[in-house]
Amino acid sequence: MFLYNKQRAAELLNTVPIIQSIQSASKVKHFDCPYDKLILCSDEPPTQAFVDLIRPARFETDDDETFYRYRLVHDLFSVQWMQANPQAPMTSIMLNPWKHQLSPDDVLALIDFIIGSHLDAQVAHNDDKHDWLRFQTSKEFAKRIYVGYQKKKPRNYNDLDQTFMFGSKKGQQVIIYDKAKEQDRDDEEWIRLEKRRKRRDKHARPTLSRFLLDEQDDALKNVVIVDIDKFSGRDKIMRRINKFGTFQEAYMTLTKEEKRKLKMHEAFRHPLVDVGALFKKELDQWLSMSPHLHLMKRIFPVLKASWRGKDTLTYRTMSIDPINLHCTGAPLEPYVGKEKYRLRQNYFTDVLS
Repeated sequence: MFLYNKQRAAELLNTVPIIQSIQSASKVKHFDCPYDKLILCSDEPPTQAFVDLIRPARFETDDDETFYRYRLVHDLFSVQWMQANPQAPMTSIMLNPWKHQLSPDDVLALIDFIIGSHLDAQVAHNDDKHDWLRFQTSKEFAKRIYVGYQKKKPRNYNDLDQTFMFGSKKGQQVIIYDKAKEQDRDDEEWIRLEKRRKRRDKHARPTLSRFLLDEQDDALKNVVIVDIDKFSGRDKIMRRINKFGTFQEAYMTLTKEEKRKLKMHEAFRHPLVDVGALFKKELDQWLSMSPHLHLMKRIFPVLKASWRGKDTLTYRTMSIDPINLHCTGAPLEPYVGKEKYRLRQNYFTDVLS
């Protein structure tokens, strides 16, 4: 297989306008983004221009830890292509919008830069997340969380009371952990709730465009932060929580009828926080960094309902009072540098056709 010298590849890639733009952007201490990691796949290889640019950094190795022939790691993304398994996608790209403070436009631009068009990319994996500052310790938070459809009790990683795992890595695992500890910010109280969503069925993978425009109603689904303070100390569930340490494990010891009744309790019906609503709020804040895409997301449900099954929007004029959006057939200009906030005519081409 072939790898790329990271330092040499960075020198080459950092000459590209979109990468320069992202790296030079001012950073904030706490960035609003609901996605910790995205893994995108495509049946298209990287563009020849991309391959030619990084070629001087390439070297051959006997490393067989990956199922791809080529692998490159950059500070902003990693990409591997030319799969060994014919059933696997041709190209796999991993990036972290939260860690690198990428706007939605930045994500689209990076994918365009690597494979030519984000319309050829699908979302195979995304880590949904939400952070809390000065709220509770990860142990106290894990004590209150309920994750549906679990057959095994949660795990306290290394018994350190810092990271709690609900479910298997092979499924939609939910994790509560001390983010301040991970980031070496011992002066902060910062915990993170994260749900890892893997789509093994390639037919269930949304395109990147649809993923960004969708309402994400299933984000953090079946995750409830139970308000256990609403239980009485005499309640069976509270005694079990005190015995086992978490609501999840206590809940798993109940009978089917007891579980049904418990879900009707105020503590369950009116949780401590609504994680789904918090996720959507943060998603909206993140999308607002890309004004045109943010607008598209707001009108997308109406357009989808009105134009499903009809012609694509490429040659249509959309009039939305009091805003007029004009989509022409003109080709897109390179999506780099100062053009990063230009209205992209192909936001909708793969979701409304």
